[in-house]
Amino acid sequence: MISHPEKKPVKADSQASSFNASEIRFADIILFVGKYIKLLILAVIVSVVAGVAYSFTLRKKYEARVSLLPEYGTSKRGSFSLLSAGLNGDGAEKLQPDLYPTIMQSSPFGEYLLKQPVVDQDNKPYKTLMDFLKAQAKPGLFSGLFSSAPKAAPKEVKLKRDGILSYSLSEQGNIAGAISLLSAEVDAKSGVIQISAETVDPFVSAILVEAAQKYLVDYVEDYRSSKASQREGLLADRVKEAKARLRTAEYALQSYRDQNRNIFSNTAKIEEQRLQAEYVLSESLYSDLVRRYEQAKVSVKEERPVFKVLEPVKVPLVKSSPKRLRIGLIWGFLGGFFALLYILLIKEKVIQKIVSGANE
Repeated sequence: MISHPEKKPVKADSQASSFNASEIRFADIILFVGKYIKLLILAVIVSVVAGVAYSFTLRKKYEARVSLLPEYGTSKRGSFSLLSAGLNGDGAEKLQPDLYPTIMQSSPFGEYLLKQPVVDQDNKPYKTLMDFLKAQAKPGLFSGLFSSAPKAAPKEVKLKRDGILSYSLSEQGNIAGAISLLSAEVDAKSGVIQISAETVDPFVSAILVEAAQKYLVDYVEDYRSSKASQREGLLADRVKEAKARLRTAEYALQSYRDQNRNIFSNTAKIEEQRLQAEYVLSESLYSDLVRRYEQAKVSVKEERPVFKVLEPVKVPLVKSSPKRLRIGLIWGFLGGFFALLYILLIKEKVIQKIVSGANE
């Protein structure tokens, strides 16, 4: 009977010690903050200052922008807006606005940008954007310390075949870099297309936006009018053939009449009637094809969309980045977070206390 009261207090004490080790009260938080508030504030201030100082090492960038509003022609169903394009329509109308940014992420678009001639803010011309990017490229701060002897570049074999793009690693990197300079957004409600470019030179940014605008407009126009253009080309060939057939039939009929003016035999009349029927048929076919060809040319113009410029491209006067306040706030948050981790893991040794409390 004596052993029972001795065991009960021991069990209660172990439970209490385990509970106190894992329990965090509001008063403990207040004491913790009061104890390390100066260290946390100092860490945040130092981090903000370091972040702002780091932002001054970044190069200034300028963003140019253009706003476009596409309007399509009155083909078949009358005028329709950008949002209705691609819904319940023909194959040429299935290019939905959401795909416009995807067009500007393609490799052909990157190649197109790299070949564009540009001029910087000092009015120095560059034959291509690639030349400008090479001139602006600078070695890293520690690149000289870790540089080694140049290695022989591996031999790159390209596939030469129509319809397949074959790039080297450097070419792929250049194309990806050029594409990253541009961005495009489509407002789902208004249908307004926003195209922007951000580079280290305001003139180059404006030139790239204009080039991207031209590429997008030409691509969409070619896509939407491709079916009608093919029909126009087919009819143009048929018109040439019908015209040649008409001339041949007319020449054969007139030659036969000149050679058989004074002949009144039934055989001669039958041959003349046959030539006359061939001429009438050729003339009717030619007239019908010409009419359809003219309609096809009108249809090509109707299918071609019209892009209205809401806000033209302007040379940016104010830098768009780096945003020093944002960088400072991010660095301050990270500095406070790592300082808190240091206090919890190193100063207070919270993990060790939790492990030791669990083992007791």
